[in-house]
Amino acid sequence: MKNEKGYALILVLLIITISFIFALSMSGMALSARKQFNKTDEVNKATDLAEMGVAHYEAVLAQIVKSSNTEAKNKVAAAFEEASKKSGIIIPDYDEIFYAALVKAVASNNYLVMTIEGSNRYDVSSPSVTKMSDDNISISFKTKGITASEKKILNSTILVVKNEGDSLVEESIPTKDQYLDYVDYAIDLKGNGSDKDEYFPNSTYFAKDIQIRGNRIIAVHGNAFFNDQITFNGGADIIVFGNAIFRYEFKKPNNAYTFCVTGNTYLIKDNTLIPYTLFPETTGVSCPKSNDTPWSIDTDNGIEVKY
Repeated sequence: MKNEKGYALILVLLIITISFIFALSMSGMALSARKQFNKTDEVNKATDLAEMGVAHYEAVLAQIVKSSNTEAKNKVAAAFEEASKKSGIIIPDYDEIFYAALVKAVASNNYLVMTIEGSNRYDVSSPSVTKMSDDNISISFKTKGITASEKKILNSTILVVKNEGDSLVEESIPTKDQYLDYVDYAIDLKGNGSDKDEYFPNSTYFAKDIQIRGNRIIAVHGNAFFNDQITFNGGADIIVFGNAIFRYEFKKPNNAYTFCVTGNTYLIKDNTLIPYTLFPETTGVSCPKSNDTPWSIDTDNGIEVKY
């Protein structure tokens, strides 16, 4: 009987020991799991903060793109206005002005920091602008999410793209009645002091040929329709503040000239309108069709985040 009680006591002690060891093991596992959970939670918080930094910089960059577009638009418009009053003015390139303004503004916003709560914050740093092509600009930057115990760095890229220009709006060749002014006479500016520059305040249909001999200007503040040949002899300027339609292809003169169109250029071919992509043939101080369509962030495909 005493032996049985001894065996029972040993068995109880063994069970208690095993239970104690198991409890210690489970407690250690629980503490380890809790610690790992806390670390994962902090990592997730740091990642969320870094992602907030990406969203913040995207908003800042959207404003930079907008202001750079405005600067380019204003400078090109001012040059066109000056060119309508003075011969030989070279129109600056919209995209070059935009790119320079973008680079300058990005450089002045090279470090951004935002505290969310307590020690939780994010910062944006190291922006870099790269011109990928004539229609694509890449801005790369780093965002860092910071908590009390963790940090997470994301490397991101935002693509800024040039918007497509206006498509052909006229489905058929417009008639003279669709223009506010109709010029039914040939224009011959001799440039010898007897003729003055010609200014047309509205959209204008030029029915007959145009000749400019010398430093004279024709400025159209609206759309223009050129129904006949255009001839330049000596330095001469034609500025169109709108779209321009040509019945015949423009013939390149041997002298310096300026022929600028702020809108789109179209050529009549086979009794239909087609984009006049080769207008004008550049020489001297000629300026091509104004390519002043704005830039914007590619929100569909242009934001890449590397974790």
